[in-house]
Amino acid sequence: MKKAWYLVPLGLLVAVSTPTESVAGEKRCRVGSTRVECPVKTDAQLEKAIDAYEAEGNAMAEGKAGSTYGIAPFDYLTGVGKHSEGTTLTEGDSGYGAGTGKTELWDRVKAPKKGDALYNQWTNNWSPTFKTTLVPGADPNEGKQWYYVYCVGCHGWLLQGDGPNAFYVTPRPRVLVAGDYMNGKTNLELFSVIKGGGEAVDLSPSMPSWGNLMQDQDIWNVVAWIRANADVGPPKSLEDYLNPKSSYKPNPNDVNPLNAAQNADFADAQEMAEATLPGRGVIEGGGYVEGGLRKAPSEVAGKVKGGY
Repeated sequence: MKKAWYLVPLGLLVAVSTPTESVAGEKRCRVGSTRVECPVKTDAQLEKAIDAYEAEGNAMAEGKAGSTYGIAPFDYLTGVGKHSEGTTLTEGDSGYGAGTGKTELWDRVKAPKKGDALYNQWTNNWSPTFKTTLVPGADPNEGKQWYYVYCVGCHGWLLQGDGPNAFYVTPRPRVLVAGDYMNGKTNLELFSVIKGGGEAVDLSPSMPSWGNLMQDQDIWNVVAWIRANADVGPPKSLEDYLNPKSSYKPNPNDVNPLNAAQNADFADAQEMAEATLPGRGVIEGGGYVEGGLRKAPSEVAGKVKGGY
Protein backbone atom coordinates (compact mmCIF):
# COMPACT_ATOMS: atom_id res chain seq x y z
CA MET A 1 0.00 0.00 0.00
CA LYS A 2 1.07 3.58 -0.64
CA LYS A 3 -0.01 6.52 1.45
CA ALA A 4 0.55 10.21 0.88
CA TRP A 5 -0.76 13.56 2.06
CA TYR A 6 -1.84 15.95 -0.65
CA LEU A 7 -3.27 19.42 -0.78
CA VAL A 8 -6.47 19.61 -2.77
CA PRO A 9 -8.55 22.69 -3.72
CA LEU A 10 -9.60 24.92 -0.80
CA GLY A 11 -6.49 23.83 1.10
CA LEU A 12 -8.03 20.59 2.36
CA LEU A 13 -5.43 18.05 3.42
CA VAL A 14 -6.34 14.44 2.81
CA ALA A 15 -4.59 11.13 3.29
CA VAL A 16 -5.39 8.46 0.73
CA SER A 17 -4.18 4.92 0.27
CA THR A 18 -4.28 2.61 -2.71
CA PRO A 19 -2.86 -0.70 -3.88
CA THR A 20 0.08 -0.31 -6.23
CA GLU A 21 -1.63 -2.27 -9.00
CA SER A 22 -4.22 -0.60 -11.22
CA VAL A 23 -7.51 -2.19 -12.27
CA ALA A 24 -7.85 -0.04 -15.39
CA GLY A 25 -8.32 -2.97 -17.73
CA GLU A 26 -11.32 -4.52 -16.00
CA LYS A 27 -14.80 -3.95 -17.40
CA ARG A 28 -16.13 -2.45 -14.19
CA CYS A 29 -17.97 0.55 -15.65
CA ARG A 30 -21.31 0.71 -17.41
CA VAL A 31 -22.78 2.60 -20.32
CA GLY A 32 -26.45 1.84 -20.05
CA SER A 33 -26.60 -1.91 -19.39
CA THR A 34 -23.27 -2.67 -21.09
CA ARG A 35 -20.10 -3.23 -19.08
CA VAL A 36 -17.12 -1.37 -20.47
CA GLU A 37 -13.50 -0.73 -19.56
CA CYS A 38 -13.28 2.27 -17.25
CA PRO A 39 -11.68 5.36 -18.84
CA VAL A 40 -8.79 6.00 -16.44
CA LYS A 41 -5.12 6.88 -16.67
CA THR A 42 -2.37 4.30 -16.13
CA ASP A 43 -0.24 4.35 -13.00
CA ALA A 44 2.72 5.62 -15.02
CA GLN A 45 0.66 8.51 -16.39
CA LEU A 46 -0.58 9.42 -12.92
CA GLU A 47 2.89 9.39 -11.44
CA LYS A 48 4.00 11.73 -14.21
CA ALA A 49 1.06 14.00 -13.44
CA ILE A 50 2.10 14.21 -9.78
CA ASP A 51 5.53 15.40 -10.90
CA ALA A 52 3.89 18.00 -13.16
CA TYR A 53 1.80 19.45 -10.34
CA GLU A 54 4.85 19.62 -8.10
CA ALA A 55 6.81 21.36 -10.85
CA GLU A 56 4.03 23.91 -11.25
CA GLY A 57 4.06 24.74 -7.55
CA ASN A 58 7.83 25.12 -7.52
CA ALA A 59 7.80 27.29 -10.65
CA MET A 60 5.20 29.62 -9.17
CA ALA A 61 7.04 29.89 -5.84
CA GLU A 62 10.40 30.54 -7.48
CA GLY A 63 9.16 32.88 -10.20
CA LYS A 64 10.28 30.65 -13.04
CA ALA A 65 8.66 30.48 -16.44
CA GLY A 66 8.04 27.15 -18.10
CA SER A 67 5.44 24.71 -19.33
CA THR A 68 4.51 22.89 -16.15
CA TYR A 69 1.94 20.56 -17.72
CA GLY A 70 3.73 20.29 -21.04
CA ILE A 71 1.00 22.60 -22.35
CA ALA A 72 2.49 26.03 -22.98
CA PRO A 73 -0.85 27.74 -23.81
CA PHE A 74 -2.30 26.69 -20.47
CA ASP A 75 0.67 28.07 -18.57
CA TYR A 76 0.53 31.32 -20.49
CA LEU A 77 -3.15 31.82 -19.78
CA THR A 78 -2.86 31.06 -16.08
CA GLY A 79 0.04 33.45 -15.72
CA VAL A 80 2.63 30.74 -15.00
CA GLY A 81 5.43 31.21 -17.48
CA LYS A 82 4.73 34.80 -18.57
CA HIS A 83 5.09 38.14 -16.87
CA SER A 84 6.61 41.02 -18.82
CA GLU A 85 8.55 41.99 -21.90
CA GLY A 86 11.41 39.65 -22.72
CA THR A 87 9.74 36.48 -21.48
CA THR A 88 8.58 33.62 -23.66
CA LEU A 89 6.32 30.64 -23.11
CA THR A 90 9.25 28.72 -21.67
CA GLU A 91 11.79 31.24 -20.39
CA GLY A 92 11.69 34.28 -18.15
CA ASP A 93 10.10 35.52 -14.94
CA SER A 94 6.58 34.43 -14.06
CA GLY A 95 6.11 37.35 -11.71
CA TYR A 96 5.58 35.41 -8.50
CA GLY A 97 9.29 35.48 -7.66
CA ALA A 98 9.16 39.27 -7.27
CA GLY A 99 6.91 38.82 -4.26
CA THR A 100 3.90 40.63 -5.69
CA GLY A 101 1.79 37.50 -6.08
CA LYS A 102 0.64 38.87 -9.44
CA THR A 103 1.58 38.19 -13.04
CA GLU A 104 0.89 40.05 -16.25
CA LEU A 105 -2.36 38.10 -16.42
CA TRP A 106 -3.86 40.70 -14.11
CA ASP A 107 -3.19 43.39 -16.70
CA ARG A 108 -5.36 41.62 -19.28
CA VAL A 109 -8.58 42.49 -17.46
CA LYS A 110 -9.75 45.83 -18.83
CA ALA A 111 -12.30 47.86 -16.89
CA PRO A 112 -12.58 45.42 -13.95
CA LYS A 113 -16.07 44.72 -12.70
CA LYS A 114 -17.18 45.22 -9.12
CA GLY A 115 -17.81 42.68 -6.40
CA ASP A 116 -18.30 38.98 -7.16
CA ALA A 117 -18.38 39.59 -10.91
CA LEU A 118 -14.65 40.39 -10.92
CA TYR A 119 -13.73 36.77 -10.12
CA ASN A 120 -15.58 35.38 -13.12
CA GLN A 121 -14.31 38.14 -15.38
CA TRP A 122 -10.74 37.35 -14.37
CA THR A 123 -10.91 33.55 -14.58
CA ASN A 124 -12.66 33.70 -17.94
CA ASN A 125 -9.58 35.43 -19.33
CA TRP A 126 -7.54 32.25 -18.85
CA SER A 127 -10.04 29.48 -19.42
CA PRO A 128 -12.71 28.56 -21.97
CA THR A 129 -15.81 30.74 -22.08
CA PHE A 130 -18.99 29.41 -23.66
CA LYS A 131 -21.74 31.37 -25.39
CA THR A 132 -24.05 28.33 -25.65
CA THR A 133 -24.91 25.39 -23.41
CA LEU A 134 -25.44 21.70 -24.19
CA VAL A 135 -27.64 21.27 -21.11
CA PRO A 136 -30.69 23.58 -21.26
CA GLY A 137 -30.97 25.63 -18.08
CA ALA A 138 -27.36 24.95 -17.01
CA ASP A 139 -24.35 27.27 -17.33
CA PRO A 140 -21.00 25.65 -18.27
CA ASN A 141 -19.13 28.83 -17.32
CA GLU A 142 -20.39 28.68 -13.74
CA GLY A 143 -19.91 24.91 -13.72
CA LYS A 144 -16.28 25.44 -14.65
CA GLN A 145 -15.76 27.53 -11.50
CA TRP A 146 -17.15 24.81 -9.23
CA TYR A 147 -15.11 22.17 -11.05
CA TYR A 148 -11.92 24.17 -10.47
CA VAL A 149 -12.71 24.35 -6.74
CA TYR A 150 -13.78 20.79 -5.96
CA CYS A 151 -12.87 18.44 -8.80
CA VAL A 152 -9.35 19.25 -9.98
CA GLY A 153 -7.64 17.33 -7.16
CA CYS A 154 -8.78 14.01 -8.64
CA HIS A 155 -10.00 14.65 -12.19
CA GLY A 156 -7.32 17.17 -13.19
CA TRP A 157 -7.40 20.65 -14.77
CA LEU A 158 -8.25 19.27 -18.21
CA LEU A 159 -10.73 16.60 -16.99
CA GLN A 160 -8.21 13.89 -17.91
CA GLY A 161 -8.48 11.96 -14.64
CA ASP A 162 -4.95 12.96 -13.68
CA GLY A 163 -5.24 15.29 -10.71
CA PRO A 164 -2.52 15.24 -8.02
CA ASN A 165 -4.59 12.89 -5.85
CA ALA A 166 -5.60 10.49 -8.64
CA PHE A 167 -2.78 7.99 -8.11
CA TYR A 168 -3.78 7.61 -4.47
CA VAL A 169 -7.46 6.90 -5.12
CA THR A 170 -8.90 3.51 -5.99
CA PRO A 171 -10.68 2.95 -8.24
CA ARG A 172 -9.01 5.64 -10.31
CA PRO A 173 -10.90 8.87 -11.13
CA ARG A 174 -12.60 8.69 -14.50
CA VAL A 175 -11.38 10.54 -17.58
CA LEU A 176 -14.31 12.93 -17.98
CA VAL A 177 -13.49 13.81 -21.59
CA ALA A 178 -13.83 10.18 -22.77
CA GLY A 179 -16.76 10.66 -25.15
CA ASP A 180 -17.42 6.99 -25.88
CA TYR A 181 -18.04 6.56 -22.15
CA MET A 182 -19.35 9.90 -20.90
CA ASN A 183 -21.67 10.57 -23.85
CA GLY A 184 -23.46 7.34 -23.00
CA LYS A 185 -24.29 8.63 -19.55
CA THR A 186 -27.54 10.51 -18.99
CA ASN A 187 -27.60 13.97 -17.46
CA LEU A 188 -29.41 12.45 -14.48
CA GLU A 189 -26.62 9.92 -13.93
CA LEU A 190 -24.02 12.67 -13.91
CA PHE A 191 -26.12 14.86 -11.61
CA SER A 192 -26.73 12.00 -9.21
CA VAL A 193 -23.11 10.93 -8.88
CA ILE A 194 -21.97 14.52 -8.25
CA LYS A 195 -24.66 15.23 -5.68
CA GLY A 196 -24.78 11.91 -3.87
CA GLY A 197 -21.35 10.47 -4.61
CA GLY A 198 -20.46 7.12 -6.14
CA GLU A 199 -22.65 5.17 -3.73
CA ALA A 200 -25.73 7.04 -4.95
CA VAL A 201 -25.41 5.24 -8.30
CA ASP A 202 -24.00 1.94 -6.99
CA LEU A 203 -20.39 2.96 -7.63
CA SER A 204 -17.36 3.43 -5.41
CA PRO A 205 -17.45 5.73 -2.34
CA SER A 206 -14.12 7.10 -3.58
CA MET A 207 -16.27 9.57 -5.50
CA PRO A 208 -17.50 11.83 -2.66
CA SER A 209 -20.89 13.49 -2.42
CA TRP A 210 -20.93 17.23 -3.08
CA GLY A 211 -24.58 17.88 -2.29
CA ASN A 212 -23.75 19.51 1.02
CA LEU A 213 -21.42 22.02 -0.65
CA MET A 214 -23.15 22.76 -3.95
CA GLN A 215 -26.75 23.70 -4.63
CA ASP A 216 -28.63 21.72 -7.27
CA GLN A 217 -28.15 24.47 -9.86
CA ASP A 218 -24.41 24.45 -9.21
CA ILE A 219 -24.34 20.71 -9.87
CA TRP A 220 -26.29 21.10 -13.10
CA ASN A 221 -23.77 23.74 -14.14
CA VAL A 222 -20.93 21.26 -13.56
CA VAL A 223 -22.78 18.76 -15.75
CA ALA A 224 -22.92 21.40 -18.50
CA TRP A 225 -19.16 22.00 -18.15
CA ILE A 226 -18.46 18.27 -18.48
CA ARG A 227 -20.68 18.02 -21.55
CA ALA A 228 -18.81 20.94 -23.13
CA ASN A 229 -15.54 18.96 -22.92
CA ALA A 230 -16.49 15.61 -24.44
CA ASP A 231 -13.56 14.26 -26.51
CA VAL A 232 -11.58 17.47 -25.99
CA GLY A 233 -7.88 16.61 -25.87
CA PRO A 234 -4.86 18.49 -24.55
CA PRO A 235 -4.64 21.76 -26.51
CA LYS A 236 -1.88 22.44 -28.99
CA SER A 237 -2.52 26.18 -29.20
CA LEU A 238 -4.28 29.02 -27.42
CA GLU A 239 -7.11 28.68 -29.92
CA ASP A 240 -7.54 24.99 -29.04
CA TYR A 241 -7.55 25.68 -25.34
CA LEU A 242 -10.01 28.58 -25.39
CA ASN A 243 -12.41 27.00 -27.91
CA PRO A 244 -12.96 23.33 -27.05
CA LYS A 245 -15.14 21.43 -29.50
CA SER A 246 -17.38 18.91 -27.79
CA SER A 247 -18.62 15.70 -29.40
CA TYR A 248 -21.68 15.54 -27.12
CA LYS A 249 -25.07 15.75 -28.83
CA PRO A 250 -27.90 16.70 -26.44
CA ASN A 251 -30.73 14.25 -26.02
CA PRO A 252 -34.04 16.18 -26.12
CA ASN A 253 -35.59 13.58 -23.80
CA ASP A 254 -32.88 13.86 -21.14
CA VAL A 255 -33.44 15.46 -17.76
CA ASN A 256 -32.23 19.05 -17.37
CA PRO A 257 -32.84 21.90 -14.89
CA LEU A 258 -35.81 23.16 -16.92
CA ASN A 259 -37.79 19.91 -16.81
CA ALA A 260 -36.38 18.17 -13.71
CA ALA A 261 -39.26 19.20 -11.46
CA GLN A 262 -41.69 17.29 -13.68
CA ASN A 263 -39.51 14.17 -14.05
CA ALA A 264 -40.34 11.11 -11.92
CA ASP A 265 -36.86 9.59 -12.25
CA PHE A 266 -35.31 12.83 -11.04
CA ALA A 267 -37.68 12.89 -8.06
CA ASP A 268 -36.59 9.37 -7.12
CA ALA A 269 -32.90 10.25 -7.47
CA GLN A 270 -33.39 13.36 -5.36
CA GLU A 271 -35.12 11.43 -2.61
CA MET A 272 -32.28 8.91 -2.50
CA ALA A 273 -29.57 11.58 -2.48
CA GLU A 274 -31.22 13.72 0.16
CA ALA A 275 -31.76 10.69 2.40
CA THR A 276 -28.13 9.59 2.25
CA LEU A 277 -26.25 12.92 2.42
CA PRO A 278 -24.56 13.24 5.84
CA GLY A 279 -26.34 15.59 8.20
CA ARG A 280 -29.22 16.40 5.87
CA GLY A 281 -32.08 14.76 7.74
CA VAL A 282 -35.47 14.66 6.06
CA ILE A 283 -35.76 17.57 3.58
CA GLU A 284 -37.08 18.06 0.09
CA GLY A 285 -34.87 18.31 -2.98
CA GLY A 286 -32.53 21.28 -3.15
CA GLY A 287 -34.14 22.87 -6.19
CA TYR A 288 -32.97 26.39 -7.07
CA VAL A 289 -31.48 28.64 -4.43
CA GLU A 290 -30.56 32.18 -5.45
CA GLY A 291 -27.11 33.47 -4.55
CA GLY A 292 -23.87 34.91 -5.93
CA LEU A 293 -23.72 34.87 -9.73
CA ARG A 294 -26.05 31.86 -9.95
CA LYS A 295 -29.06 32.31 -12.22
CA ALA A 296 -32.37 30.48 -12.28
CA PRO A 297 -32.56 27.80 -15.00
CA SER A 298 -34.98 29.91 -17.03
CA GLU A 299 -32.46 32.78 -17.07
CA VAL A 300 -29.33 30.77 -17.85
CA ALA A 301 -29.52 30.90 -21.67
CA GLY A 302 -29.48 34.71 -21.66
CA LYS A 303 -26.61 34.85 -19.21
CA VAL A 304 -24.51 32.36 -21.19
CA LYS A 305 -25.22 34.12 -24.49
CA GLY A 306 -24.09 37.42 -22.99
CA GLY A 307 -20.72 35.98 -21.99
CA TYR A 308 -18.34 37.84 -19.67
